[in-house]
Amino acid sequence: MESPVPVKNPVVADYDVAYLDQNWSDEIRNEWWYTGQGSWLLPYDWFRVLEQAGSEERLSSDKNMERLGFISGSKNNKWNPDSLPVGFVKEADPKSKETYLGVTCAACHTSQVEYQGKRFIVEGGPALADFDRFITEIAEALQATLDDDNKFKRLTDNYFDGTYNPAKAKELKNQMAKVSADFNARVERNRPPHPNGYGRLDAFGNIFNEVVVTAINEPGNVNVVNAPVSYPVLWDTPQHDVVQWNGAAVNAGIGPYVRNAGEVVGVFGGVHIEKAVDGSPGELQYRHHINLENLKRLEDILITLWSPVWPETLLPAIDQEKAERGKSYYDKLCLSCHETIDRKDPGRQITAKIVPLKEIGTDPVMAENSTSGISRTGILEGQPKLPLPGVPAFGPEAPSGELVGNVIVNILFQELPKMLGPDAFKNDLGEFLQAKKKYSTVPLGYKARPLNGIWASAPFLHNGSVASLWELLKKPDERMRQFYVGNNELDPVHVGFSISDGPLTSKFDAALTGNSNQGHDYGTDLSDANKLELIEYIKTL
Repeated sequence: MESPVPVKNPVVADYDVAYLDQNWSDEIRNEWWYTGQGSWLLPYDWFRVLEQAGSEERLSSDKNMERLGFISGSKNNKWNPDSLPVGFVKEADPKSKETYLGVTCAACHTSQVEYQGKRFIVEGGPALADFDRFITEIAEALQATLDDDNKFKRLTDNYFDGTYNPAKAKELKNQMAKVSADFNARVERNRPPHPNGYGRLDAFGNIFNEVVVTAINEPGNVNVVNAPVSYPVLWDTPQHDVVQWNGAAVNAGIGPYVRNAGEVVGVFGGVHIEKAVDGSPGELQYRHHINLENLKRLEDILITLWSPVWPETLLPAIDQEKAERGKSYYDKLCLSCHETIDRKDPGRQITAKIVPLKEIGTDPVMAENSTSGISRTGILEGQPKLPLPGVPAFGPEAPSGELVGNVIVNILFQELPKMLGPDAFKNDLGEFLQAKKKYSTVPLGYKARPLNGIWASAPFLHNGSVASLWELLKKPDERMRQFYVGNNELDPVHVGFSISDGPLTSKFDAALTGNSNQGHDYGTDLSDANKLELIEYIKTL
């Protein structure tokens, strides 16, 4: 087994943390954590001084951000001079030079694992953060500041830093009222029927609403956001032919740009469609602040990431004899869907298997939501569904997914020919369209992927409904219906995180919509001893 990389600069000053050998240097790690993608949540200087709704403690305090599940970040280096948590960045508007709090891929795709007082970072691992709660608390903090004169006075004292005057304060309050209204509207349209809790987000639901409601200005198009999923692991993502839990996004050609730009659409990419300034009939402008150059750099970094190997200097050693026996069960029960790969092979290519809903039997809501929503097309009515010759135009209504595709592809058509060059863009577009056609008949279901590094990604199944590998190998009706999420303490025997209640946990209930823990009953007929051997082998992947 490979050893963790020695800690040169601890993530935070008051405790040590190890980094696993995942092929990233300290420099690359920091670049990944702190490269902005154009996701602007709110003015940066507001974030630094904004108080929480119910107290005078700042929203941005380390204590508060850790309470929400975000990881304390590098301190005072060139990538993170303000010591922000992992995945947050001070990002400047290149036109106005105003600065915003940005969020990056790393906020949701970096995990911290603990075991008996030792901590280590898993790059590309699923975060146990409550992003929905974070956005809601920003909305609550803004509104409370507007409603409470004392809060607003404290904010202005800090914000203006000695240059306060009534006119400036009035202007700030007007600006804050507009941002607050936008935040409140966003929270309401994306409010889940029950809290997602730590480690989950209905990403598709948020992306869909930010297009079919906000971008095209059709408030009546709100889609119900009721299918939260765990943040998927990112290692080997660029090497897959299709990505997303339901395999909905192809990776060929411009596919990575579609995937990454779509993610930013859902997290404050500022997309808004309007008619051309010159009044040209039928011409639309796709306004946004998605940073495609940075997304390309982040994808280039991600290509080099290796999955984590079980670190035996930090966790109990793997029983190799048990693991060898477990391999025979894996080959018989798992290998047909979850191929094994060489995690270091730079030429590795992974063909995903989409398992139909009827076969896999897991919660169907996320997969069904991705294809079932219908929205009014608004400003897109009469526009070609894609900016290509011979493509039919939108009528008054269309599947929500088609509207999302239209917006993302039109943004890329505006930007990529200049960025890549016309010929390269044309070639990449052709590859993308060919791959889309190839996968147009894929059944509705969920994607099976190689299980290398899966030990670091509990809870399991796409919706995080199964606490550990041990639970996954139980008969579906025998699995825990309720447990707590948010602990980083690893159970190395059953391979999952602690499920105990605590101050930084949320309760998972499999009885709620989108939370079913049924299905995936492979291996459930094994004896308990054989199940532990299978788990021991999976730890080696």
